[in-house]
Amino acid sequence: MDPLSIAIISGTVGGVAGVFSKEVWDLGRNWIHSFYKDHKPKAIAKAEQNSLDFLVQLAQRVKTLEEQGEQQEKVIEDSLNHPEFSALIQKAIIASAQTEDNQKHQILANLVADRLTKESESLFALSSQLACDAIAKLNLRQLKILGLLSTLWFIRPTGYPLPTLEKEQFTKFYMDFLTPILNKYKGLTFHKWDLLHLESLSCAKWDPLVSRDLKKVLTPSERSEDLDFTIFAETEVGKEIKRMWESDLQQCTPTTLGHLIGTYVTSNLVNVDISLEGWGEL
Repeated sequence: MDPLSIAIISGTVGGVAGVFSKEVWDLGRNWIHSFYKDHKPKAIAKAEQNSLDFLVQLAQRVKTLEEQGEQQEKVIEDSLNHPEFSALIQKAIIASAQTEDNQKHQILANLVADRLTKESESLFALSSQLACDAIAKLNLRQLKILGLLSTLWFIRPTGYPLPTLEKEQFTKFYMDFLTPILNKYKGLTFHKWDLLHLESLSCAKWDPLVSRDLKKVLTPSERSEDLDFTIFAETEVGKEIKRMWESDLQQCTPTTLGHLIGTYVTSNLVNVDISLEGWGEL
């Protein structure tokens, strides 16, 4: 590792996370040089810088995990000895090398760090490598489409007394949860080719002959009749979401891969960890 790289990472974290990051960078530089063999030196240098920016963010996330205790420290120390996780790191390094976009680097860093908390044969582990490949092939608009789709279809509040809330209370609680998230997607524009591209990467399914009810998609099945959708539809953000929904979005559903990526997009936008309950289990 060159002196500048050591200074950047050492200044960011220490301990087990610091050792992990240095080991990843030693491997990562080799992966980058192998992947970019016969490319111009400036392209290789830029690829290294892009990946280093990602690695600094990953180091910070791994440091947070390290602080959870001795058991997590052992997981981090042993992680690069596992072929599946090592392959994930390689894919994340190569994906990050291809872009200087900080948001993509954050998503990749969060994805890799969370993998350390999941079982090796879980749905999360099986999907995470695919996610790295797909993120490298999506622009920010397409990533935001996945974030919006994942929010509309799957992201729901947890820990609230759903059965005991009256209809009016339920509508207010539910809209108070969704509105700040959906506000992050106001102004999003897209073309049907974006949806077809998502389908080509197995992130979504697009069926131009299907028309779906936004209220039914948004409302938990156990309270399907209790959401006063007119209240939401008349708000500023509700009108925006309705516009996007009727502009081809209703014909698109996220796959497990698209949901995984989209959840990280939304989590990054609202700066809140969003549960992927069940994804880390065998």
